[in-house]
Amino acid sequence: MTISAKRPLKSWCLMALYAFTLTGSTMARANDADWISARAAFRAGDEAALNQAKVAMADSPLAVYADFWQLWRQAKDSDSAAIEAFIARDERDFLSEKLRGEWLRQLAKKGEWATFRQQFARLQDPSELELQCLYWQSVLANNERIPSTEAKALRSSLWLTSKDLPSACSPVQAALQAQGVITSEDVWLRLRLALEANAAGLARYLMQTLGGDLTADALKALQADPAAFIAKADVSNRAQRELVAYAYGRWARLDLAAASTQLTTQADALADQAPVAWRHVALAAARSFNANSETYFQRSEAAFWPDNHRENRLRLSVRFGDWKLYQQLYHALPARLQDSRPWLYWQGVASNELSQKRAAHYIFLHLANEDDYYGLLAAERVGDTSHRAIASGVMTAKADADRLAKSPGFQRAFALRALGQRWESVNEFNWAVKQADQSLVLAAAQAANDVGWYDRAIYAAEQVSGVEAVRLRYLMPYRELALTLSEERSLDSAWVYGLMRQESRFVPNASSVVGAGGLMQIMPTTAQWISNKLGVPYQAEAVNDPEHNIRMGTFYLSHVLEELGHPVLATAGYNAGPRRAREWQSDTPLEATRYIESIPFSETRDYAKKVMTNAVHYARALGQGETRLSARLGDIPPRPTTVIEGP
Repeated sequence: MTISAKRPLKSWCLMALYAFTLTGSTMARANDADWISARAAFRAGDEAALNQAKVAMADSPLAVYADFWQLWRQAKDSDSAAIEAFIARDERDFLSEKLRGEWLRQLAKKGEWATFRQQFARLQDPSELELQCLYWQSVLANNERIPSTEAKALRSSLWLTSKDLPSACSPVQAALQAQGVITSEDVWLRLRLALEANAAGLARYLMQTLGGDLTADALKALQADPAAFIAKADVSNRAQRELVAYAYGRWARLDLAAASTQLTTQADALADQAPVAWRHVALAAARSFNANSETYFQRSEAAFWPDNHRENRLRLSVRFGDWKLYQQLYHALPARLQDSRPWLYWQGVASNELSQKRAAHYIFLHLANEDDYYGLLAAERVGDTSHRAIASGVMTAKADADRLAKSPGFQRAFALRALGQRWESVNEFNWAVKQADQSLVLAAAQAANDVGWYDRAIYAAEQVSGVEAVRLRYLMPYRELALTLSEERSLDSAWVYGLMRQESRFVPNASSVVGAGGLMQIMPTTAQWISNKLGVPYQAEAVNDPEHNIRMGTFYLSHVLEELGHPVLATAGYNAGPRRAREWQSDTPLEATRYIESIPFSETRDYAKKVMTNAVHYARALGQGETRLSARLGDIPPRPTTVIEGP
């Protein structure tokens, strides 16, 4: 079966041009394989073997890696002249940036702070947290204080988080504490965040610094039976009150009514930790869309509210259509969240529902400039049904193709991909895209598509504006296969493509951290269940075969659609499981936009938005009649009581 789409003559001519230029420059040649030998020699510390591989790959676009690896080791010895000479060849190059980063780490270890600060200022991307913390160490080493504005920002990024941080950040945290920016109350605050995120190690460490005791066994016991912990806790002790507040949240997930009733009677004894407990209860109630959630939220207003907690409350007001409350909560958000596209869109909806038509129109016009989920919805609300056309025979200028063939970063990216070095090739490609102008990025997207590197083609095209990029953002590889198998299962092919794009970006051997694999990311247990249903032997190794994977994926998607009865529910169910998708339904009909926005899982919420948006763009590319997102979403029916079959 042929699986490639027919292309216009001009496109084929362009592909021939790319094939010529890439074969001579960016595709892996025989001596490029010496790169693997060179890397092995570097990792083994075998300088002789590295030099030998360096000679062998002298005319390869990857030859610079041998110099890079040699200098990487020399960074420990601060061979600044050689390092600077390497970087000076192109300061914007990916390898230059990586080498400078390693040099900065070595300079920091030796306390050579003056040189460190000079080199840090020349980083193209200074966002790496470890290097940022080392920079602030350099400031402190010069007997300087961290300026108040930056100190406040660092309090948020380096303290009000449950994430593991580089060890380089510890001295900066200590300095912020010494400057009074991080207070003793902030330590309690971070403890709460650690408990909520189940960062057990951090929680135990923080409790110890606060003079409390929290063993691993004690924390497990609390989580296993929060009601029992609450019953015997000594609430005269603040450490215990903080743990009790956390325990109420765990209990509320198991038995909301019992937890809220008990907290009502114990709130006074919990003192300042009572609002924290109510916040935990409110969040648990919001997960199940309980009607009392807002009452619990109001009782928790005195507690610290991380942004994600504020957003959970907003989602609940969207779910219930309480637009006055939504506006009240929206205006209490930080400015950066007010300006974010999700909350701005719903502010437009709230304004419209409250007869603030002019304000709503202005918001929707502002959002309609993008073709994302909220942009499509906003455009439809102002009557704009136009869209960016899907160009069919886009030509990239020969000059741009020539520039691409001469670009060291893109050369290395394509050569590394041809060698099967996915991590390295993606890093090189992404960095080169960031440094390139729009026309060169578009040429890179086209070249990536022509060699079947679809995920990078999409990535590059997403960085480019204009009609030319739209086709490359919504590629349709395996076209005949996908259309045929979608038709066999009576599935909307645009929807199938939208889901496949979101699952794998068309990487046939894509693998997730939880074990899902292939174009449509099938879990092993699901694959076994499907094989059983189809009456075919289960073949774990076949997950990366496009035809096998799409056949299994479309079968499962059709099953989930049949079980749930609505494409939005099936989309959410494909990601989070059909049972969860049904649990999130209401007892009454609900607009799909409000259903999606109130999905408790951020991954599934984002997934549903992107899949359905993708489906609109693929419907346009396939010439389907209905290309309005709102029509595709529709309303979600009430929750039925039938039992769901499947894994």
